[in-house]
Amino acid sequence: MNTLKTILIYLWAPVANLLWYTHTVVMATISLALWPFDRTGAMQHWCARTWCRLIAWSIFSWIHVSGTENVRPDKNYVYMANHSSLIDTPALFAYLPYQFRIMAKKELFYVPFMGWHLWTAGNFPIDRSDPRKTAKSLRRVIEGVRAGKSLAVFPEGSRSPDGRLLEFKTGAFKIAMRAGVPIVPVTIRGTRKNLPKGSLAPRPGRVDVIIGEPIETRDYTEKQLPELMARTRKAIEANLEVELGEERTASASI
Repeated sequence: MNTLKTILIYLWAPVANLLWYTHTVVMATISLALWPFDRTGAMQHWCARTWCRLIAWSIFSWIHVSGTENVRPDKNYVYMANHSSLIDTPALFAYLPYQFRIMAKKELFYVPFMGWHLWTAGNFPIDRSDPRKTAKSLRRVIEGVRAGKSLAVFPEGSRSPDGRLLEFKTGAFKIAMRAGVPIVPVTIRGTRKNLPKGSLAPRPGRVDVIIGEPIETRDYTEKQLPELMARTRKAIEANLEVELGEERTASASI
C-alpha cells in the first residue's frame, strides 16, 4: 500500500506543480485587474487568499485554523510563524482571518505575475544589496506597520529541515517593538510532511494553523528583546511539540 501511495504521489506531482503555476498566473492577473479599483488591497488580498486555497486543494491539503478569536479586525499585528515547508506561506494567506502583508527580497517583486501582485498589493520589498539600503527598507516596513498594516513573517529566516525551530532572527521583533504592535505567535503543523524541504512532490494530508494569544510588545524595552523572543518562541513551540512528539513515538515503534 505504501508503495502504491508513493507511486501516486510522484505521478500527481507534475500535475500539482503545473496547477500551482496556473493558479498563480490566473489569480495574479485578476489581482492586477482589480488593483485600480481598490487601493486598500482588500480585493487583492482576496485574490491571494483564493490563490492559496486553490494550491492547497490541488495538493490535497486540508487546512484547519484555530484561535481566530485571539485577533481582531480593528487591530494590526506582526504574525510570527514557524517555517518548515513551501506550503507555509499558502497556509497563512489562505486562512489567517484578516488582511496582512509580507516582506520579501526585492528581486522577487520582479518575477512575472507573482512579483507584480506583491508590488501592487503593498507588500514590502527588502533591498539586501548593502546594509544602508536594507536599513531603509526596514524603516519603510516599520512605517507601514505603524500606519495600520499587519505583517506576517517567519522569524527563523529559512526553512527547518526537521521541523524543530531554528534560531530566531532579531529583525522582525525589532519591527514589532518599534511599530508598537503586538506579536501573534502562529504554529503551523503538518506542512513538512506534505512538502518536505528539498522536495517538489507534495503529499496529501492535514495542516493545522494555530493562532496564539497576542504578546504586547509595549511591555518590553529594547534591552528585553531576548525575553520577548524567548516568550514568542515558547508560545510557538508549545503547539509544535505535539507534532514532534507524534513523530518521535512513530519512530520508536518502527
